[in-house]
Amino acid sequence: MAKEIMVCGVSVKVKNSVSIYNQIASLNLNQSLPTIIDQLDEDLLQIEFSNGNIVDIGWYPSFDEQGEFIIYTISDNNWDEPCAKFTTRDGSELIDLLKQSIAMASK
Repeated sequence: MAKEIMVCGVSVKVKNSVSIYNQIASLNLNQSLPTIIDQLDEDLLQIEFSNGNIVDIGWYPSFDEQGEFIIYTISDNNWDEPCAKFTTRDGSELIDLLKQSIAMASK
């Protein structure tokens, strides 16, 4: 069954998830970076799927205006060798990369 989650004010469908940690739901990326930097840390979103795969989004380094979003797709709990890793500073691209990562992880 698909769930709808909010990511930076945008609705995203997630299929086959078993747990979702979401601190990015109400983040407004249209605001200036200095305005939201206190909300940007390494633990923004984590989705665990029924097949054991994980999609994880964080801002690295935490609370640093020079940082960027990193989206990991993890299989077999192997954080040292992610299946995929994307980086961006752009909110629209973040949503697109998240959707791509969800499609990959939920298979």
